Amino acid sequence: MIGEFMKTKLSIAALVAGGMMVATTGAANAADLGGDCCADLEERVATLEATTARKGNRKVSLQIYGQVNQSLLIWDNGRDSDAYVVDNDSSASRIGFRGKAKINHDWSAGYRIEIGVYSAESDRVDEVNDDGDGSRLDLRRSEMFIKSKTFGKVSWGLTSHALDSTTTQDLSGTHVVARNGGLRYVEDFAILNTNGAASTADWGAIFDGDTELDRRNVIRYDTPTFAGFKVSASWGEDDEWSVAAFYKGRFADFKVKAAIGYGEDQEGTGGAVSENFNGSASIMHTPTGIFVTGSGGEKSKGDGVDETFYQIKAGIQQRWNALGKTTLYGEYVNGETDDVGEGDIYGFGVVQKVDAAAMELYAGFRHYEADLNNGVGTEDFVTVITGARIKF
Repeated sequence: MIGEFMKTKLSIAALVAGGMMVATTGAANAADLGGDCCADLEERVATLEATTARKGNRKVSLQIYGQVNQSLLIWDNGRDSDAYVVDNDSSASRIGFRGKAKINHDWSAGYRIEIGVYSAESDRVDEVNDDGDGSRLDLRRSEMFIKSKTFGKVSWGLTSHALDSTTTQDLSGTHVVARNGGLRYVEDFAILNTNGAASTADWGAIFDGDTELDRRNVIRYDTPTFAGFKVSASWGEDDEWSVAAFYKGRFADFKVKAAIGYGEDQEGTGGAVSENFNGSASIMHTPTGIFVTGSGGEKSKGDGVDETFYQIKAGIQQRWNALGKTTLYGEYVNGETDDVGEGDIYGFGVVQKVDAAAMELYAGFRHYEADLNNGVGTEDFVTVITGARIKF
């Protein structure tokens, strides 16, 4: 018994001694590893600091955002056809920087700078030019703001007029391929006469939809949102001004977005004042995904020439696959310019979201018809545009 007891004590002592040796060795190795790890960590941090955009201070935030939207545009003007790779100006490629700083519980201040990145713009190519204005950068926004939860927001700089986006209220998610108001592609293609001659008008002369006042150097005020409503007003440039009201809400199983606005400007009129009146509304039945969107606008120029357009779009949006929601749509557009003529567009298409990549895949077909004031018959025009937009 005594012998076995002694053997047990010796075994325990050996285990304890061995454990102490392992612990000591491990501690030493850990110390060495810690030194190597810290040195490696410092090197990695230095690398990240050298390759990452950094803020100038800790008080104002910085967010980098943007999107790339590239398409294949196929066209047929009745006598010729071709296919171009273009930057889709329905929702053009861009990169932006924005941020804000909190002043107190109610007030904040911030900024936004946005640059358009264009290559072969879809609204600048035509039947003999597949590059448009070529590759270029364009300053889209350079604005500052002060915002109060109680009193609203004041913005100034190169920013949106209140009238901007009053024609583009759309719940369907098809804006990327079937934008409300204006063609955004093939605007510079000529309308061909059936007698073999080229008309002096292009498709943009009828369907330009330039009834909005978009981004200008202005001061803008937005009220706080109350019960889904917001009112905006802006003034700047050469006595341009606009006012607009926006609404976003839900009734039972329906979602609704709407806007209406009025503005005056003198851009491109030789000093004469143009009046602009716009509106749009979109409604979606959420259980089925069925939607209807309508928009319209009128620009009454000081020279007596009026431009009008209206558009109706309808379809269904459902999650039919694991990628994301799929939207099927059909559209009709009517455009008229007093001194040129009138035209119609019939179209349909599909937008497929890829949620995991913040991407949309799309394809759209349009058939264009024109009735010019000169009474000469015109060739119909057909386009197919397909591509993808990815946001970051």
